[in-house]
Amino acid sequence: MKGSAIFCVISSLETTKMKKIFLILILGVCFASCKSTTKTTNTTAANSISWSSTATLAEAKQSATEVGKPIFINLSAVWCGYCKKMKKNIYTDAAVAQAMNAGYILSALDGEKSEDAELVSKLGINGFPTLLILNAQGSVLKRNTGYLNTKQLLNFLKK
Repeated sequence: MKGSAIFCVISSLETTKMKKIFLILILGVCFASCKSTTKTTNTTAANSISWSSTATLAEAKQSATEVGKPIFINLSAVWCGYCKKMKKNIYTDAAVAQAMNAGYILSALDGEKSEDAELVSKLGINGFPTLLILNAQGSVLKRNTGYLNTKQLLNFLKK
C-alpha cells in the first residue's frame, strides 16, 4: 500500500510537470507566431532613386546627351547578395538618392539578361554589383566592382 501511494504521488507530479511543459510550449508557439514578419522601409520621395526607364545603353546615352549629365549604371544580378544589400540599405539613403538623382541619368541593369550581358562582356565585368559612371558617348569614367557603403558610394559619385 505504501508503494502504491508513492507511485500515485510521483505520477501526479509528473502529470503536473508535463502539463506545465505543454503549456509553456503552447505559449511559446503563440508568441512566436505573433511576431511581425513584415518589415517596413521608409521610402519617401526624399530618399527614392529615380531609376531611368530606359531599357538600353543607347537610350541612356541619348538622355545623357539631352540633359548634359553622365550616366550611372548599377549592374547587378538577381542572386547577388551584395546587390540586394545595396538596394535595401544604401540606395534608400536620402543623401545617396539626392546625389544620384541630381547628378546622373540612372540606369539599373541585370548583368545576366541577354540585352545587358553584351555590355558586361564588352566591358569585361567579372562581378556584381558593378557600378559604372559613363559619359554621354558611353566611355567609362569611373568603375567599381563590389559593395560600397553609403560614405564610399557618395565619394564614388563625386566628380
